Amino acid sequence: MTYRINPLGEELGFGREVVGLTPGDIEREAVRHELREHWLNDGLLVFRDSEVTPDFQIALSQVFGELEIHPVRELVTEGTPELITLVSDQDKEGLFEVDGKPSIAFLPWHSDLVFTDRINHGGVLTAQRISSWGGQTGFIDQVQAYALLPEDLKARIENLEIVYQLTVNPGYSRYGTKSRVRTIRMSDFEKSVGPRLDTDFPPVVHPMVFTQPDTGRKVLNISPFGALHILGQDDAEGHALLQRLVDHLVACPAYYHGWKPSEMLLWDNWRMVHCVTGAAPDEVRIMQRTTIMGDYGLGRKLRMEEAA
Repeated sequence: MTYRINPLGEELGFGREVVGLTPGDIEREAVRHELREHWLNDGLLVFRDSEVTPDFQIALSQVFGELEIHPVRELVTEGTPELITLVSDQDKEGLFEVDGKPSIAFLPWHSDLVFTDRINHGGVLTAQRISSWGGQTGFIDQVQAYALLPEDLKARIENLEIVYQLTVNPGYSRYGTKSRVRTIRMSDFEKSVGPRLDTDFPPVVHPMVFTQPDTGRKVLNISPFGALHILGQDDAEGHALLQRLVDHLVACPAYYHGWKPSEMLLWDNWRMVHCVTGAAPDEVRIMQRTTIMGDYGLGRKLRMEEAA
């Protein structure tokens, strides 16, 4: 049986599913080229009915670029540094109340590593242990989000930039979510990383809009979770504009993936934002992800004179 590639959803306008891919398939350059083209053009690939192992996950990731070690050392997997392990466990990750419902795993809409000046190009995500409810991973295409903007708003934001910083608690993000989030129990991750945010992860700046070099398409480059303010517009008018854009982004078509153990997800982190819905608080959810190296070359650290 050979693998096949299908639209992820006709109504979405982005994404493909790849069914039945094997380690032997990705040894062929024609297959590797086809997968890379779909990643570039469609933004999100959902791999179904594959025999998922750490070795295959790493090898598949390397089809799309070299791998790098994640900068948050608490997440790196012991013995397999190419993988990070994301454990949702109320005794370790913490426990939150989201819109009145106790939950773990909740993460607002974001781009990976937007809190650094060098954003990785993507990652392949797998589920090691899933919860009985929740824990879906959602995706929105920012190429599509830009295309859906009114023309006057496109012109207004063309040269604007956004200031970001690592946020370790989803309840502390001004733009990350409209949900009411209350911390019931602080996570070990927050306790470890929180005290060294300003020293290890100082504020950075990314453009609000950029053009994909390979396609010429423009991207609405906003990561709600971690966004502080528009550079030079840390005032009521600037925050209102950023909130309007975030509201537009999260109202765009979204794909939510309900996990099975035989699946992998790959996304273009330079054009897709993603989130995680809250999951059963009395269960443990474990995910693993690679970090595909790359830099779109437009991020930078916030200069001292800009922070004034």
